[in-house]
Amino acid sequence: MRYTVQLTQGQTCGQIPVRNRQGEIVYILKGNLNEFNQPIILTDINHNEIGRLYLDSNHILASYSVDVVNHSLVKVKKLNSRFTNLFYITRLNYWVEGSLKQGRYSFYSGIKKVANVYSLVTDTGLTWTCDISRPEDVPFIILISLLFTQWHTKPLLLPTFNFQNRISAPS
Repeated sequence: MRYTVQLTQGQTCGQIPVRNRQGEIVYILKGNLNEFNQPIILTDINHNEIGRLYLDSNHILASYSVDVVNHSLVKVKKLNSRFTNLFYITRLNYWVEGSLKQGRYSFYSGIKKVANVYSLVTDTGLTWTCDISRPEDVPFIILISLLFTQWHTKPLLLPTFNFQNRISAPS
């Protein structure tokens, strides 16, 4: 199953649609992408909550939790050393390999790949796509991928220029 999320500058706060392979909106992400301490909520198209991502603790290392309806709480742990940058998702026993900064990473259960995520910068903004193999993983992968996007993507604010052809007559 493929899901696509398009992040544009105008959508940093509010609702962001999650589209399936056919381009239909199947989920909605709600929240403020610029605030790490605000929850991000995933709903269906009828605005029924499916899950939420929130900051669990903000000590030296931040810890995030993913709370999906009818599932036990899942935490995102970051094991950081100078030799490796490894992420582990508790309860699901998933680990993440790849480059978050380059926008290409995969979720694994043991040696089996369960999802691929890749980002692409287009003329309308940042777009990331998730290829998820199991339907029960969809809310987790979407919310965790959004968290990784928050960690490694800064909002791009470009100035607007008002170009006017001003031809002044010689005086």
